[in-house]
Amino acid sequence: MLYDSKFLGDFYMIGLALEGGGSRGAYHVGVMMACLDEGYDFDGFVGTSIGAVNAAVFAQGDFLKAVDLWLNITTEELFDPEACKLIKIAESKWDKDMIASARDSLRKIIEDNGVDTSKIKALIDRNIDEDKLRTSGRDYGLVTVSINERRPYEMFLEDIEHGKLTQYIAASACVPGFQTVIIGDNSFVDGALYNSCPINMLIKKGYSEIIAVRTKAPGVFRKVSSPQGVKITMVVPKHDLGNPLVFSMEKIALNIEQGYQDWKTATKK
Repeated sequence: MLYDSKFLGDFYMIGLALEGGGSRGAYHVGVMMACLDEGYDFDGFVGTSIGAVNAAVFAQGDFLKAVDLWLNITTEELFDPEACKLIKIAESKWDKDMIASARDSLRKIIEDNGVDTSKIKALIDRNIDEDKLRTSGRDYGLVTVSINERRPYEMFLEDIEHGKLTQYIAASACVPGFQTVIIGDNSFVDGALYNSCPINMLIKKGYSEIIAVRTKAPGVFRKVSSPQGVKITMVVPKHDLGNPLVFSMEKIALNIEQGYQDWKTATKK
């Protein structure tokens, strides 16, 4: 392949860093599609939140599975009825009945210590094959935050105990307000509270070329200085990618297309 690191030298590694953003993660698929069309062969993937999910599917070599997942996903597949009701209400014009309904749903979510994440965890378990990822020969990393220890975890695959990968991915995608993910004695939440696009992880790993895909979703984006000899290409959406919690098939298709086109624009500069 044109950009295969084997043809560029044993120490030239190319990585993809994916920012979090819920439904905006469809944008990652469009960028990845454009990269594959141009012959890119990535040595590693890192991500935060939905970026961690997409990065894992990409790293295990299942890009077509990612496309199929995104083109068929719905809000109802990810959230329980109470959360879906609140999301729909938030997108609508409010009246007295809606306010009453929202109050009831919010009360139920508070009683449950946050939005139920069981459907999200099930989706992650269905689509990520830990053994396949560990034998892929590619680097994989994610970011999450420990509530108990009040510190971030920036972890590569080799740092994660076998059998706990999907738990840490779910932790990385645990948006504030969701039920926290408990691993061992620690409770974890969304890595975007610390670093929404972990470009730094690939720099520290010694990567020569990094493509960083933004979604401009809420979170802490940590700017990095490009060390000498490291090429960083930023792909940033020209247009708003929509509500991170609303998984509209129409919007997802548009965001995939936008990611594809924005990659073309970014590489023309």
